Amino acid sequence: MSALADFTGSQETRWCIGFLVAALVASAACRVRALTMSGGIAAALVGGTIVGTAGWWPGTVLVAFFITSSGLSRYSAARRPAGEQARGHRRDAVQVLANGGVPAFCALASAAADSPCPWLVALCASVAGAASDTWGTEVGRLSRSRPRLVTTWQTAPTGTSGAVSLPGTLGSVAGALLIGLVAGSGLVLGWNVPGIPGVGIIATVTLAGFAGSIVDSVLGATVQASYRCPDCDQLTERRVHRCGTATELAGGVRWMNNDTVNLLAVSISAGLGLAAGAVWP
Repeated sequence: MSALADFTGSQETRWCIGFLVAALVASAACRVRALTMSGGIAAALVGGTIVGTAGWWPGTVLVAFFITSSGLSRYSAARRPAGEQARGHRRDAVQVLANGGVPAFCALASAAADSPCPWLVALCASVAGAASDTWGTEVGRLSRSRPRLVTTWQTAPTGTSGAVSLPGTLGSVAGALLIGLVAGSGLVLGWNVPGIPGVGIIATVTLAGFAGSIVDSVLGATVQASYRCPDCDQLTERRVHRCGTATELAGGVRWMNNDTVNLLAVSISAGLGLAAGAVWP
């Protein structure tokens, strides 16, 4: 029994099984059209890296985000169309890396650092930021009332970047809290993060994740690129409108697209988690 425990607990085995499980999950996601082929490859690399360097439970945190967010995205897409978003609900490699690249970096840093604990908290916080943003977007899309821009409080079409609603905000909190609870339950089930109390990691991950979603909304309303179709006179995130007409920049910075905003917001969540994790011994 001891030999088996040593085998399953070794880092080499973790790397091998981690990449295998990540590849199986990514393959299943491609089959149900939650990921494109490039998104599946990126997801397998991100998941395998996180498990191999940070352990099984951070991988569980990532899977909890992916399954719940993908399911919620599919549900909201079935209830209401995606509107003028630049992409649909099948995540490609860029989208996967925008949300999963920071957690993977935190996992690698935790393996190299003398004190891995702050980086593990940062990893969970970054996943909470991605979950908070996704849940807020998808729950907000189901709202019957029009959202309001976070900067001016003017009403905007559903799905507009930087627009928030009460249901969407509650969804953001719920998404961050879910990841916080999954991270906290890991401590109860034997995940070794010395010196960090369960309540502390739940609160930190939840607050850091929700803060990231707020940053995402502010950036979406101020600097994220938006385009206007000259033929349809509609705002969109697309460079080419669905009607086939090339769009014109209507606001924001051209290179600041939704993926860049997501990356920055998730990084903010990770930074807050890292700072809070450093407080504990």
